[in-house]
Amino acid sequence: MLESYQAAVDYIHALPKFQRTNDLGNIKQALHRLGDPQNDYETIHITGTNGKGSTTNFLANLLEGTGKRVGMFTSPFITRFNERIQINHQYISDNDLLDDVNYLKDKIGDIPLAEFEFVTILGYFYFRGRVDVAVIEAGIGAKHDKTNVITPVLSIITSIDLDHEKLIGPTIQDIAKEKAGIIKPERPIITGYLHDSVQSIVETTATSENSPMFEFGQDFGIRNYKNNDFDVSFTYYDDKVTVEGIHCQGFEKTTAMNASLAIQAFLLYQRIHQATATDKLIITNLDKNHLPGRAQIVQKEPLVLMDGAHNISAIYNLINSLIKNYENKDIIVLYAGMKDKDRHEILEELAPKVGHIYITKLDMARSATASDYNLSQYSNVSFIENYRQELQKILKDMNQNQLLLVTGSFYLVSDLENYFS
Repeated sequence: MLESYQAAVDYIHALPKFQRTNDLGNIKQALHRLGDPQNDYETIHITGTNGKGSTTNFLANLLEGTGKRVGMFTSPFITRFNERIQINHQYISDNDLLDDVNYLKDKIGDIPLAEFEFVTILGYFYFRGRVDVAVIEAGIGAKHDKTNVITPVLSIITSIDLDHEKLIGPTIQDIAKEKAGIIKPERPIITGYLHDSVQSIVETTATSENSPMFEFGQDFGIRNYKNNDFDVSFTYYDDKVTVEGIHCQGFEKTTAMNASLAIQAFLLYQRIHQATATDKLIITNLDKNHLPGRAQIVQKEPLVLMDGAHNISAIYNLINSLIKNYENKDIIVLYAGMKDKDRHEILEELAPKVGHIYITKLDMARSATASDYNLSQYSNVSFIENYRQELQKILKDMNQNQLLLVTGSFYLVSDLENYFS
């Protein structure tokens, strides 16, 4: 038996990182042995290349505003493992985590599980008897994702772009087919803006499953978008409702788009349950609680912003939004990338638009090192080994006309969250 919270977390992290197959047989077997806890409460399932964490959080905020007990399963964590499993934005306690890990270890320890499978089971098990509805963020993909053992009230695909090509690609069409696997028979599917190259794939899947589909830009959307000093405002609209004067923290238009996905899902959930929702409830609750590591200002003098953008589409939106909103600031970037990410495309996007890029590495096998980059073509890019040590020098040399952006990996953001706090 594990004797401490840290021992329980260490046990989880010691499990294999990846399962050898895409098969969901092992996790289904383990959950069945536990009485299929994931079927004891309502769920909403969310996938997407970018924006799924923010959308999950916005939707949980709205559901909590109705007085419901709302579970939230997210990844990755930024400061503590407990962030991944929350009820009404309260993390699972250390004691509950230890007790549940010991129980699961005893009941299903002989079934070979990867780390994410075990954590998913832990979340589903913890929510049983404690929540009315749980908002579940998928890990990678959807069809073969280990969270995809539920029949949700509705599902959401926030976006479809290139990421994790080696696992669910290689093409954007392959990724779309994988993410469309979140669609369940006769259960509504809400999507963000879809590229023409993948729209028909999602629509065809929805039609084959007899699932009503609601797409951003066609069935609902935003207008009157404004951004002023880290405050996003917009009007939400669909064919039944218009909500004006919505505000949330951020500086990217994608923040408002993700918020609109959550609002559409919330209104649809309410209609399914023959319940109403006032404009005031939406405006008051949408941004009530925040997730760390997403468009997060951690220091104001000099200005330091952290965002876990880790693929080219996220980086593109991030840097262009920053340039637009901080046009008088010289942007400095601290970046760490993984070997399986589009590092060269990201550098090509960033280098012409910022003052300097400091590339660093993380203490993990997946992290790209100096030999994984060709920096000779850039005059404003350099590699640093010890980013904590160099960070002190960077901050010391900065002036009020400069901004430091920490990005590229949630692991880097996680470590520096502790540094700045």
